[in-house]
Amino acid sequence: MTNAGHTVAIPLPRVLLGVGISFLRRRTAALVLFNAAFIVAVGAYNPNFVAPDNLRVIAENMALEAIVMVGAVFLLAAGRFDLSVDGSATLSGVAAGLILTNTGLPWIVGLVGGFVVGLAIGLGNGILIEVVGMDPLMTTLGAWWLTVGIALGSTQGYAPSGFPDGFSALGQARTGGMLVFVWYAVAGVALGAALLAFTRFGWQVYATGGDREASRLNGVKIVRIGIVLYAASGLLAGVAGTIFAARLGTATSQAFDGLALNVIAAAVIGGAALGGGRGSVLGALLGLLLLNMLGNAAIYVGVSPYWQKAISGTVLLIAVAADIAGRRRRTHRMTQRLRVAGETEEVRTT
Repeated sequence: MTNAGHTVAIPLPRVLLGVGISFLRRRTAALVLFNAAFIVAVGAYNPNFVAPDNLRVIAENMALEAIVMVGAVFLLAAGRFDLSVDGSATLSGVAAGLILTNTGLPWIVGLVGGFVVGLAIGLGNGILIEVVGMDPLMTTLGAWWLTVGIALGSTQGYAPSGFPDGFSALGQARTGGMLVFVWYAVAGVALGAALLAFTRFGWQVYATGGDREASRLNGVKIVRIGIVLYAASGLLAGVAGTIFAARLGTATSQAFDGLALNVIAAAVIGGAALGGGRGSVLGALLGLLLLNMLGNAAIYVGVSPYWQKAISGTVLLIAVAADIAGRRRRTHRMTQRLRVAGETEEVRTT
């Protein structure tokens, strides 16, 4: 709006952001308690579940997903999403494998090549969605199919293998009793959590997801943020795909199945809203831990692993239902407060 020829910025909905932060804290605390209770319950039923070797397996199985999950949380907090990470990770691993086996270049070139492929896919998604205005669902879904198709076509179903030791060590070496990429994930999650929670950029991400128009009027570069987030999502998928190729010692074109849905489900369980304005890296990590523990625990309680997706889907539906119910309660309370405030102001003016 304008006043005497000057533009007056509409303030961002800080109250809504505060409500979202309060919700995330409650969701995170609830997940900590639930995960702890789950570990105790399954461990009491079968002590092998809490054996150090099994806990290590859980950490290693979820590490690469955790790297991709960081990008998913940022996108969801900004009201966006990326379904192409399966293809980005797959093509990045295949690209690294082809460079390593066909060019004779140092292994570092293959590593960087895999990362660059992921970054390029994410950047392409960002430009098509944020600049051209294409639909995010169809764009990232199309990118997923395109990248998987390129991976299959470029290898003809053959998986490059026989990588240099330096490259393989990135996915097979151990540090502190863990495969080294677990520590990559720890660093990535910590950096992502700090960036989203404690920096101006993170605040702008939340604000963009909460109210794009108000954010734009307050000088937030909506398009630029969107492109950066999609590029980061692609890069993180590229990192995961390339490291996974190093872990396996081969770059298969069918390495990832359901990666995007897993990380989005983890983020939603952790408190992220599909409509934007909310999301927590720590909460998403707890959600991812829960999903991985469910699959792992099935072995120890005698449940067929074929039921894993059904169990995970049930947990996700419960989380979404709880989110909707909680949002309705918060909306009702806020409406009541605004009504009372309006009535109070009316009394003061009469």
